[in-house]
Amino acid sequence: MITLSSAAANNADWKTQFQFNDADTGDLIDFTGASIEIDVKDFEGCRRIQASTSNGLITIQSTGIFELDVPASTMSCLCPGSYQIGGVYSLNGDTISLFTGSLSIVSGVARL
Repeated sequence: MITLSSAAANNADWKTQFQFNDADTGDLIDFTGASIEIDVKDFEGCRRIQASTSNGLITIQSTGIFELDVPASTMSCLCPGSYQIGGVYSLNGDTISLFTGSLSIVSGVARL
């Protein structure tokens, strides 16, 4: 299990690229055909962001690599503070945890 601690501003796109290796072999994980989901929840357990390959906020870039791209319009709905974050992927009937952790949202100053 990977523990992630990250920060993002609530006035801009949140773009992050992830790379994952198999813990046993060290090889990059082949996400071909996988469903990937990342959730951001407040500490009451309410989902604030659901990003997935099915809604287009996550795209598989290449073997072992995918990108999260949450638009500023979605990020602006998050108040500054700390949130829970977690990611899983499903492939061939198995659902596997990628990471869990925290996301700090800071108030962006500039607005277009």
